[in-house]
Amino acid sequence: MIQSKKLAILVGGGPAPGINSVIGAATIYSILEGVEVIGIKDGFKWIMKGDISQVVPLTIEAVSRIHFRGGCYVGISRDNPTKDPKHLENSVTSLLRLNVDKLMTIGGDDTAYSAMKLKEIAEGRIKVVHVPKTIDNDIELPQGICTFGYQTARHLGVDIV
Repeated sequence: MIQSKKLAILVGGGPAPGINSVIGAATIYSILEGVEVIGIKDGFKWIMKGDISQVVPLTIEAVSRIHFRGGCYVGISRDNPTKDPKHLENSVTSLLRLNVDKLMTIGGDDTAYSAMKLKEIAEGRIKVVHVPKTIDNDIELPQGICTFGYQTARHLGVDIV
């Protein structure tokens, strides 16, 4: 029996407003399209070490109200698998062991770079999409478009100052 493939969602970098909204929306849409979704806990931290036990199934019921919560539903870390080729290979192998053929990363420039390198190493076995997230707004996007989280951080920063 052929096991169906999955979408994995992973968050890297630092916290930013809106992460849970992205996780929820991506999960709900994917499930409605017939795709099983899992969350990779704590960014690349575990999978780059070959540990595939740190995952959580994402369901519509589980994510339908997470946009009201702070933080990151699946956890977040600054671990970067591109600093060691073995970590990058472990990340790909871990995802394949989890039967993942689609990966959504959410994060800043380090996470975007890691996603790009992971896609290269996967050689077509895993489709990768990156959602830019940074309160610094330092990822180059089309003119006038801010990364999510930036406007909230800017408004709160202005109020504080």
